[in-house]
Amino acid sequence: QAEHMQGHGTYGMLRQLLTSPAAAAAAITTASAAKVTHDFCTATVAGTSMAPTFQTATTILVRHFSPALGQAERGDVVVLRSPEKGSEHTLLTKRVVAVAGDWLYSRDGRLVRVPTQHCWVEGDNASNSNDSTHYGAVPCANVAGTVVAKVWPPAQMGVVADRREECHSRVIPSDAASRLRSRPTETGETLRAALHGARGAMLAYTQAPFIVTAQSSSAA
Repeated sequence: QAEHMQGHGTYGMLRQLLTSPAAAAAAITTASAAKVTHDFCTATVAGTSMAPTFQTATTILVRHFSPALGQAERGDVVVLRSPEKGSEHTLLTKRVVAVAGDWLYSRDGRLVRVPTQHCWVEGDNASNSNDSTHYGAVPCANVAGTVVAKVWPPAQMGVVADRREECHSRVIPSDAASRLRSRPTETGETLRAALHGARGAMLAYTQAPFIVTAQSSSAA
């Protein structure tokens, strides 16, 4: 993911954090959301909704979100403000599964379309995550940052797996989705196949064990 970084200084800082436990320790010994640079901060994960990608007390490196960088993409792990009433100041860590305009099956089997300027987020831990399955698509304005790396503990240090292909497979192809918009009762073979494929991908994504493999910055 280094190609998305801004500036040589930021890239050098990221490489150092990923390859040096001492540098990572120095970066996170202040507060759980300590400032690292103008573009990045560290944060400590609480809860298990993103297991096995993150465990409680995992420290992550977060790139501050900016509209100038475009919208979050399918597969990105983001930090966002909770969309639930009364919890607006709570920060969550979830994965973007679908973006504006996408059709997909939610984990509870509903066929949904992501509205404009929204995204569909889920925790990697399907059995223990309060996410878009429960509160629906989230406004993109709620996204505060994108998680680019795990920096603590040292044994888990590395870039975050994006699961991009798995998330793409959850989305109904655009040609079939256009039939959903224009002819909701379409029964053609193409649409049926697309719906079947999207539902199958949702079930596989939810039920199959997700194995996290460490990736160094040099291998990215």
